[in-house]
Order: sequence, then structure tokens, then C-alpha cells
Amino acid sequence: MDQVYLKTFADVQAALDNYVGPPNNFQIGSAPHAVFWHKGASQEEQYQYFVTGEAITGYKILEVGNGADSNIINALQGTGAFSGGYPPQMAPGGPYMDQAIIDALSAWISAGAKQFG
Repeated sequence: MDQVYLKTFADVQAALDNYVGPPNNFQIGSAPHAVFWHKGASQEEQYQYFVTGEAITGYKILEVGNGADSNIINALQGTGAFSGGYPPQMAPGGPYMDQAIIDALSAWISAGAKQFG
């Protein structure tokens, strides 16, 4: 796969939507976190939740400026707390997100997780 760039939160939402399917029902199978990147009534609320909230209790979604150690990256790669047992690598049993997209998401987080490019 070619190099992937995510410059805005809208790009991040689109990448996650492409991975799990359209966000029309805000639930992903039996996942307790649902489509958390769309949580909120406005784009601003969704962004604020994504950069400050928890997808599952006790697991902050990301650490602005530190993509490599952010829970969303660990969840998608099956690393850190997501390296076995609970919580599992996302999506449980696969298919797993393409590493180029994970790397782009990590780079976006490390670059400050800006809402707008």
C-alpha cells in the first residue's frame, strides 16, 4: 500500500469508517465502545471526545503528541495492553487495519492530533 497521510480529524474519521463500515448505527458488532469517533452532536464535540475521552472505561483513546503509546494504536496493532487477553486487538479475530493506515494515524497523533490540517 502507498504512503497514507491523515491531516485532519475528518481524515481520521474517514479512515476509521472505511475500516469498520459506515457509521449509520453507531454500533460495531458487540463492541462496547461503538463508533466512538462519531460520539457527539457536532464535529467539534466528536473531535473533543476523540482527543480527550475513553473508548472503553480506563483506556483513554489517545495521548496527543504520542501516537506510538496511544491506546487506539495499541488496540489496532495488538500491542501494549492489547497484546493478549482483554482488551483484545481490534477487531477481535480480524480483519486487522492495514499497517500503513495505523502508521498514518499514529503520525497524526504524534503531530498534535489537530482537528484541521
